[in-house]
Amino acid sequence: MIDAEAILALHQEAFADKFYAAFGKKGIAKGSKALLLLWQSQGEQALRGMFVAEWQQQIIGTTTLRTWEMNNETTFLGDTRLALQQILGFWGTIRAILALSLLNHQVKRSEGFITDVAVLAPFRRSGLATTLLAFAAQEAILLQKSYLGLYVSSSNTGAYALYRHLGFYKRRTRRSWLTQLFLEQREWAYMCKDLS
Repeated sequence: MIDAEAILALHQEAFADKFYAAFGKKGIAKGSKALLLLWQSQGEQALRGMFVAEWQQQIIGTTTLRTWEMNNETTFLGDTRLALQQILGFWGTIRAILALSLLNHQVKRSEGFITDVAVLAPFRRSGLATTLLAFAAQEAILLQKSYLGLYVSSSNTGAYALYRHLGFYKRRTRRSWLTQLFLEQREWAYMCKDLS
């Protein structure tokens, strides 16, 4: 069984802005506890499509491949609300769901959608993200997907450059005042990579 607590610790570091937006500065520990409860209640489904890199029994990187077949938004939203309300209360749950769903994406049948690209700080710029994305691309090909898609903040120049180097191209720009308000990022590039 994958160590969900270690994955959450990695995501809390890698996506600090998202955790802050969802749970507030003082609520990050409670928010992580709520997400862990959610993952535990969902069992193996919670981490479906996630690739995990380990080094000396430590989780050092992740990426997730979502597909059209995996979408089950109604169940996820219901499970999320219940798990979060137990720990965060009503208003904390509203804030968390809003912040965590700001960049929701309707995955197309022919798309492999990439999320959760995270690498522990000491292992960044080591090629680990490239390796994880290569695994995701191989899996997408096995699932007969014709392209990969992902969102990256326009201000995240390092990640943008990596994706360009790996063959991704910008298909469109998404602008959102809500992401500006919660994540202090207004523009997001939707990038794609053809797999055929």
